[in-house]
Amino acid sequence: MSGDASDTIDTSAEPSVVADTHNHTGEGPIYHPDEHAVYWLDIPNGDLFRYDLASQDHERVLDDDGMVGGFTIQDDGDLLLFCDEGRIQPWNPERGLGDPVVESIDGHADFRFNDVIADPRGRVYAGTIHQTEPVENPGELYRVDTDGSLTTLETEMAIPNGMGFAPDRSQFYFTETVGGHIYRYDYDQATGEITDRAVFVDTDAVEGNPDGMTVDAEGHVWAAFWDGNRVARYDPSGEEVARVEFPAKKISCVTFGSADYDTAFVTTALGPGEGEAGTREDEGDGAGALFAVDLGVGGMPEFRSRIED
Repeated sequence: MSGDASDTIDTSAEPSVVADTHNHTGEGPIYHPDEHAVYWLDIPNGDLFRYDLASQDHERVLDDDGMVGGFTIQDDGDLLLFCDEGRIQPWNPERGLGDPVVESIDGHADFRFNDVIADPRGRVYAGTIHQTEPVENPGELYRVDTDGSLTTLETEMAIPNGMGFAPDRSQFYFTETVGGHIYRYDYDQATGEITDRAVFVDTDAVEGNPDGMTVDAEGHVWAAFWDGNRVARYDPSGEEVARVEFPAKKISCVTFGSADYDTAFVTTALGPGEGEAGTREDEGDGAGALFAVDLGVGGMPEFRSRIED
């Protein structure tokens, strides 16, 4: 697409439910091009789901004993799960769970990983969140290097959330939900360092809180809004230029998928948080389902992780 992006985006398409899973907290969708399928999580239940785009069937493929907060696709096609207590563990549909590459993080018995993303070199950026009292016990943002070592990048983050990279790989975006900010950093691909944090979007004046996010092929940020009924598009200056509304209230994350990366897949939640799930009477039609929608712009493949112990 060309021209002024705000003029060329057609957001008139209606979101449709493609997997009616009634997730408590649907999160972290990623399109797996090797399988032509979308994977996503129901975090509190430790469930991993898979939607096959060819057959349009979905299934639960993993029921973990703990919580799974996020995952990446490894170079070999396996998934790398980021779980409670700082556990990082591979999973394969045929072999199941493999040996953890990270057993735990000291002092994180009551924490779990939340959103994660791989970078172009195979590192992973991962946030941690307290399982019951995130505001009183804020988490961190880590970088997991390819040898499994962890570097703390940010502290005092109540709910570290969605992340993304600019198409030219010069900048890194990171969401902190409770503060209502999407931050932008300078990103050094060679070292993995992120520096010069600045507020990209301040959402204090809008409804809902920013949650998961992705960056489209034109370098614009799409943010999902928890309790905001929408995904919103922000241009590189941080101005909102488009939005798509959903019948569900708790919109948790958005990713691009399909063979041409021209369909957006959006997770939602019944909520209300880490406790007992809500109802659709309260949370809106399709709450807890996986939606698909044409956002009028395409996305890019996710980078793959290369984490080894």
